[in-house]
Amino acid sequence: MSLYTRMAVQNIKNNARFFLPRIGTEAGLIACFYIMLTLAMDERMQRVKGGEYLSIFMWMGVAILALLSAVLMLYINRFLMKQRKREFGVYNVLGMEKRHVGRVLFFENLFSSLLSVASGLCVGMLFYKLCSLLICRLLQTDAVAGFYYVTPTTVIPTAIFFLLLDFFIFLFNRISIAMMKPVEMLQSRSVGEKEPKVKWVMLILGLVALGIGYAIALMSQSPLEALEFFFLAVVLVIIGTYFLFVAGSIFILKALKKNENFYYRPQNMPAVSGLLYRMKQNAVGLASIAILATGVLVMISTTISLYAGLEGVLNKNYPHDLYFQAGVSNGSGQINYLSPAELEGIMRSVADKNGIGIESIEQNEYLYAAYLLKDNRLYTSGEIDDYNMTDVGNYFFITQDTYRGLAGEKIILSENEIAVCSMYDPSGLKDVTGTLTIHGMKYEIRQNLYHFPISPSFLASSFACYGIVVYDEQTLNRIYSAQKEANGKYASEITRRIAVTFADYDKAAKAGDALDSDLHSALRKMSDGAVIEYNLNTRWNAKEAMLGMFGTLLFLGVLLGAVCLFATALIIYYKQISEGYEDRIRFQIMEKIGMSRQEVRQTIRRQVLLVFFLPLAVAGLHMAVIFPLLTRIMKIMMLFSEELFAVCTLCTFAVFAVLYTIIYLGTSKTYYKIVH
Repeated sequence: MSLYTRMAVQNIKNNARFFLPRIGTEAGLIACFYIMLTLAMDERMQRVKGGEYLSIFMWMGVAILALLSAVLMLYINRFLMKQRKREFGVYNVLGMEKRHVGRVLFFENLFSSLLSVASGLCVGMLFYKLCSLLICRLLQTDAVAGFYYVTPTTVIPTAIFFLLLDFFIFLFNRISIAMMKPVEMLQSRSVGEKEPKVKWVMLILGLVALGIGYAIALMSQSPLEALEFFFLAVVLVIIGTYFLFVAGSIFILKALKKNENFYYRPQNMPAVSGLLYRMKQNAVGLASIAILATGVLVMISTTISLYAGLEGVLNKNYPHDLYFQAGVSNGSGQINYLSPAELEGIMRSVADKNGIGIESIEQNEYLYAAYLLKDNRLYTSGEIDDYNMTDVGNYFFITQDTYRGLAGEKIILSENEIAVCSMYDPSGLKDVTGTLTIHGMKYEIRQNLYHFPISPSFLASSFACYGIVVYDEQTLNRIYSAQKEANGKYASEITRRIAVTFADYDKAAKAGDALDSDLHSALRKMSDGAVIEYNLNTRWNAKEAMLGMFGTLLFLGVLLGAVCLFATALIIYYKQISEGYEDRIRFQIMEKIGMSRQEVRQTIRRQVLLVFFLPLAVAGLHMAVIFPLLTRIMKIMMLFSEELFAVCTLCTFAVFAVLYTIIYLGTSKTYYKIVH
C-alpha cells in the first residue's frame, strides 16, 4: 500500500464523523436510483394490471433523483472541503506539494465512492423485491413471482452515473485546491468573521420574486391557468426563499440590533449578535432545508390525496358500472347508432349468458360538444379567434323529459328557457347569469342545478364541464344541427347509450373481458358483416387505469419524499457540526467575560431553536399560500374534494413536523457535545 492510500484510509478513519454520513447518503441515493431504474425497465412489472404507467413515472423519477443526487452530493462536498481546507493547508506547509494532496484526495474519493456504490447496490437489490410487492399492493393486483431482476442493464448504469458524479466532484476539488494559497487554506475557518451587511439588491429581488410567486398561486382561477403558471410560481418562490434567507434575515437582525431597548438586554444581545453570523454563513443551507421540506410536503400530500380520493373520483365519473354505445356503418362512412332500447336488449342477453344479474339500466340520450364561453355566449372554435384555453368547456345537452326520467326531479321549462349545472362545481354556472346565447338563440337561465344525471364517463377535468337542460327534442336537434354545420367533419353526434348497474359488481368485474367479447360477438352477428363501432366504458377498467396512475404516483412521491427528507436530515446534521465548531470558541469567550453557564446554554438554545425551526415555519407558509394553486391542479388530476386534500396536507405537515423535530433532537446532541 502506497503512502497516499495509507493516508487516505487514515483520513477517512479520523474524519469518520464527516465521511460516514457522506457514504451513507450516497448509498441511499444509489439504492433509490437502482430501484427506480429497475422498475422502469422490468417488463414483468409493466404487464401487471395498471402497470402501463409504471415505466413512464419511474423514468421521470430517475431524472428527478439524478438531479437531486447531484445537488446533494455537491452540498456535502462543499461542507467537507470547508472543514478540511485547513488540514490540506497543513500538508502543504509541511512539505507536501498540491499534486500530492490531490493524490490523497483522489484515493479518499475513490475508496468512499466504491464503498458507497457497493453498499448502495446491495441495499437496492435487497429492497427491490419489497418495493415491487408494495407497488402490486397499491395497484391491488397479484404480486409478480420470482427474483430475476439483477441485470447488467440496471447495475452498470447506476454504478457508472454515481462514479462519474464523484469523479467530477473530485476534479472540482482538485482545481479549487490548486488555485488556493496555503495561507488561505490555513485561514479558511476564520473567513467571514466580519459583521455582515444588508444586500439591498438581493433583498428587493427576493421580495419581488416571492411576491409574484405568491400572487400567481393566489390569483390563478382555473385548473389550466394553475398548471400553466405552476412551474413559474415554483421557480419564483425558490428564488425568493434563497434571497430572503440570505438578505432578509440580515436586514431583520440588524434592525433589531438598532433597537437599543431590545438589543441591550442580557438575553437578547448575545442571541442577536450570534444569529447575525449564523445567518451569514448558513442562510443558503437553511433555505435549502425550507425548499426540501416544501417539496416533501407537496409530493406526499398530493399523491396520498389522489390515492385516497380514488373511490370518490370513480363515484363522480362512474355512478353506473358500465356505459354502452354501438352503431353500424351504412357503407358511406356514416354510423347508424343503435337506439337505447336495442342496446338494452343486447346487454340483457349477454348478461344472462354470463350469469350476471342486472339491477338497473338507464337509457341516456344527450349531445356532447365543446364550446368557448365568452360574454354569456357559447362559440364554436371557428367563430372566434381571440380566446383563452380557460374559456373552453365541455357541454352536455339533454331535454327536460330526459332529466325528469333520470333525476326523478320535477323541472318545468318553457321553449326558450334552460337550466344549467356545473358538473365539477356544486355552486353552479357562476360566470353566466340572465341569458345564454347558443348558436344565435338566446335562452333564459331559469335555474342552476346542483346535480346532473348524465355522467361524462370519461376523466376530462382539464376543462370546465357543464350540463344544460333544454325544453324538448326539437330544441336539442336545433343545437345539434347548428354545431354540425359550424364544425363540419369535427361535429359531435347525439349520443345514445345505456348506463348499466349490476346486482353483483365484483362478479361483473371478474367477467369483464367475457362481457366485452360477447357484446362484440352479438353486434357482429346483427351487423351482417358491416363495420361495427362501439364504445364500452366500465367502472372496473377506469379503476384499473386510475390505480395504475395514482398508485405509481404515490410510490414515486413517497420514495422521492423520503429522499428529500433524508437530504433535509443530512443538511441539518452537517449544519449542527459546522456550527458547533464555529460556536465553541464564541461561547467560551462569553463565559470568560462573565456570562454564567446557564445563560450561555439559554443563548445557545434560543439561537438553535430559531435557526432550525425557521425553515419548517417557512415550508408551512409556502404550503398555505400555494394550497389554492395545488387544489386547482388536483382537479386536472381528477381530485375535486378540497376537504380531503386539506386533511391530507395537514396530516402530512403534522407527521413531517414530528420527524423534523426528531431529526433536530438527534443532531443537536452532536452540536452540544462539540460546543461543550
